[in-house]
Amino acid sequence: MLSSTSTTTNGSSTDGREHAHRKFSSLLFDRQDHKLIQMVNAFVDARAQDHALRQPEPGLHPHGIIEMTSSHALRLASAVIVLLESLEAGGPSERLQALRRLHDEVLYSTHSSLQNNTARVLVQIMKDLVRSHNDASRQLPLAHEFHQAVRGTPRIVRALLRKYHLLEMPEEWNQHAFDHHVHDANTKGRKNPTHLVMDAWIKGIRFLTVIYYNTVDPEAAQELLRAARIMDITVRIGIEFKATFRDKLVEFTWSPLNTETSRAFDNLLHRKDITDALRKYAPVNDWMRAYVLKLLRAWNERHAASLAARWDMPAPEPIKEEAFLAYVGQKQPSSLHLAEFIYHHLEPMRQLRGERLRQALAEETNSTRAAKLRESLTELTDMVPDMLRDDWLGPEANPEIVFPYKPHKDLPAILQQSPEFLLENIYPLHPCQIVLNLAGLTEQDVLELLWLGRGRITHLELFNLREWTAGQLAHVEEINTLQRAVNEGSTPRLKQVIRSIISKEPKDSARIPLFQEILGHIPQLQEFYALSPLGSRIGTDSTSRSHHTHGMGLVFVETLPPKARAALRSEDNSLRLTLPVHTDIYRFTHYHEPAQPQPWWQRLLRRIPGLGNLGCHRVRGWGLEKNTTSVGHDGNLVTLGGVDAKGVNREMQQTPGPEKGEIPFWSPEYMNSDIVNVLKILAGFLPAQWAFSYVDGWWVLTWFGALIWFAITAVRNVGQAVVGGGAFTRSVLVPWKRYVSWSRMADSLFYTGISVPLLEVVVRLWLLQDFMGLTVQDNALAVYTVIAMINSAYISGHNIYRGLPKEAIVGNLFRSALSIPLSMLMGQGLLLCFTAMHLPDPINLMQNCAAIVSKCSSDMVASIIEGFADRNMYLRMRQCDYDSKFTQIYKSLTRQELLFPSKDLETMLQDPAEYWRMLYGKDRAAARQIVTHLLDMMYMWYYQPRAREVFWRKMCALPQEERRIVIGMHALLSLEREISTLILEGLLKKDFARALAFYLQNNRTYVKELRREARSKLGTSPCLC
Repeated sequence: MLSSTSTTTNGSSTDGREHAHRKFSSLLFDRQDHKLIQMVNAFVDARAQDHALRQPEPGLHPHGIIEMTSSHALRLASAVIVLLESLEAGGPSERLQALRRLHDEVLYSTHSSLQNNTARVLVQIMKDLVRSHNDASRQLPLAHEFHQAVRGTPRIVRALLRKYHLLEMPEEWNQHAFDHHVHDANTKGRKNPTHLVMDAWIKGIRFLTVIYYNTVDPEAAQELLRAARIMDITVRIGIEFKATFRDKLVEFTWSPLNTETSRAFDNLLHRKDITDALRKYAPVNDWMRAYVLKLLRAWNERHAASLAARWDMPAPEPIKEEAFLAYVGQKQPSSLHLAEFIYHHLEPMRQLRGERLRQALAEETNSTRAAKLRESLTELTDMVPDMLRDDWLGPEANPEIVFPYKPHKDLPAILQQSPEFLLENIYPLHPCQIVLNLAGLTEQDVLELLWLGRGRITHLELFNLREWTAGQLAHVEEINTLQRAVNEGSTPRLKQVIRSIISKEPKDSARIPLFQEILGHIPQLQEFYALSPLGSRIGTDSTSRSHHTHGMGLVFVETLPPKARAALRSEDNSLRLTLPVHTDIYRFTHYHEPAQPQPWWQRLLRRIPGLGNLGCHRVRGWGLEKNTTSVGHDGNLVTLGGVDAKGVNREMQQTPGPEKGEIPFWSPEYMNSDIVNVLKILAGFLPAQWAFSYVDGWWVLTWFGALIWFAITAVRNVGQAVVGGGAFTRSVLVPWKRYVSWSRMADSLFYTGISVPLLEVVVRLWLLQDFMGLTVQDNALAVYTVIAMINSAYISGHNIYRGLPKEAIVGNLFRSALSIPLSMLMGQGLLLCFTAMHLPDPINLMQNCAAIVSKCSSDMVASIIEGFADRNMYLRMRQCDYDSKFTQIYKSLTRQELLFPSKDLETMLQDPAEYWRMLYGKDRAAARQIVTHLLDMMYMWYYQPRAREVFWRKMCALPQEERRIVIGMHALLSLEREISTLILEGLLKKDFARALAFYLQNNRTYVKELRREARSKLGTSPCLC
């Protein structure tokens, strides 16, 4: 729990934080880094004291008016805290609201070509930041990385993905990443359903199957499926049942189809036939609870004392059953839960034992005894809950307890039923997949079960990572051979495989007659799977608790981006595992015809070979070839999760050394951003100044050439940023500085400074003048062309490194064609100026100014190219913003229409005060929602670049009736008293002062501007607005 990390009072913890902050050099980290961790720690402290963290109003957009009330990082931190640990009072609804907020914050606030990957990194860093509560030595670097990632520079984002062991996923989000066997906290997992879905999304998983035992809690299923819909993950629920098969308990997973939505699955669970079927297995969960409590009593009575004696320590206090059940909560108790609870219960004894061993080791002089002490210390530090479970809670240590691993007369009666009984009961209930778990089964067992199942077993769990690691899938290759033979449809081939299986069965086996019967009815066995082949399911069986197996998630390597595949080849092999499973995979591309008729010129161009898909929306994806999954060969599946073999023991692995808070004085990775920007400018200015001094042509350039060069670059950066953001249509509320990224400016000055020695010394002086004998007076065209081409290549190269938009990179590569004639024109103009000023030797001065002229003309062209790229970036961002906001508005309007089915909404909006009275009286939540949407639209109109342009695009695409309603809806903003009351009551949380002032000062002007522009752009009459 998060609260467990805080063991001091508020005052002492605050003093500790301030002391930790003082350990760091003033050259490291930014003010925003310190501010972020202070806010995060304040939130965690409030949560630890059972104070609810109020979430923002659900309808508020991350780029809307909420920007005036709280920072992006603060909202992200609040959502992560709620997801990691939800108060009982909040529960699923609170977690789902937090997940929605988290999803919107990270996706809509990312300005990067790697939008999805940046969002994944941001959430992962924020998770670690929250978990590092009150540890400034870990939190400050994380906060700094968070602010670096927010900028979205691809190079930095990829470096952070590698650091946090996340694979880069394609931005089309079409990777085939999945896990068809995981557990959440309602069974033996550690994470609640929402947390599980969030972590799956961080890993890049798109398809997930969550397994429950014998039954499923409707509330848990609702939470899981709603969370999956928010994160756009396809989740299927499976319910695992057991049946007695000879001397084994066989596991089947029933996974109903067409139930991916929460409503569909809830309706399924409330059907009487489903309820009756699941009720039969309810006693199994009660028996499992009693079985785990027997293990707990065995621990208290025998094993705790035995372990203490082995450690030469006093026996620990017995564990109370009430405490353990409170720890488990509403979950189904398991031996995994018990092992973890015992592990934490033993923590004080382990710490004391570790201190004694280290002290004895320091004093020991005998090498033999020292080796034994080191071995004991290693055993202690390597101890994880899995080891406790294997050593003390298994059948060997508890022979008197009946375990649910083999058939026994004391097991619940329903578990003693045959597989035929189970399949006959669950298969007809609903269209479904029934997956046979292969743990401990032989090919003979699977052949018999397929025959007995008569086609009702639809899939084999061909590979379960946890069971494979434990050595429980010894016969999986032979089973896979049988599966492929059944699906191929070749009778001779299937006969050959079955005969091979029979040959391995003892001749006196009781099932030889059954196998002979199968051999005589091979066409019937093939007919079972003629229409629907016997499929495969692959999963990790992850619980997020194990420290011996890889975590959740698998991905087909072919579906990853090239850089991710390269990272896999260079990555430490211990981090990921390539499974010995291969499935043929193919790539497809779909072209969707445009919804609106294309103009004549596009239809004409589409007749040209190669342009047949012009104007179509392209969708690329991956598909799996059916019946091609094979086990035992070089696989194309790699794990997404790593192994946290000692993650629970990090505090015992630390050896004496420097304090954690001591970060080196010179740490470029965490250097203060302002200092970094200054150093970048200096690093660019010094070589530029050296270059002009080296040339020493004209005193003006010798002394002021670098300043002139930097001034050209600075003016160009400001110009392109302001123009890209809509300089001529921007709101007067937005100062021009808002559009300028000073970090990007520093980068630009650094790279432009490096270009001076390249262009002025290397190219103009050494290459052209000294080596080739070319000067401006001899051949101005050649000089300006060579300089422009090299400059274009250089600029495009560092643009790629910096991760600038593709439009800017491509445009800069070819901008020399436009800058060359401009250079010629500017050169002639400058020559005329020199002549008019009667300067000596103007031709020679022109030669010295060649690089400056080329630079100036190149930057003029660049300001247009990069300004256009910035404009397109803002347009894409606003398009996403308004797509989301208009979707919310449509839902809100639909809700209002249903509240007043017999009245016309457009007519009612003509009297906003009366309409508000009626709406607020009928549905206060709907009234609050419409106000949040209007405030968001008003904020975007004034503060978000290119918002007005995209807003009118959206409006023009609407039918005439909907346009009038959307415009008319804004009349509600005139109700200042009512809206101010909502804001004062907490609509925008407590820091609402700026937002309230903004609304009161601008709402009337906004409505007037909207109506005026609507008349000119949409032709809407005033009375309808």
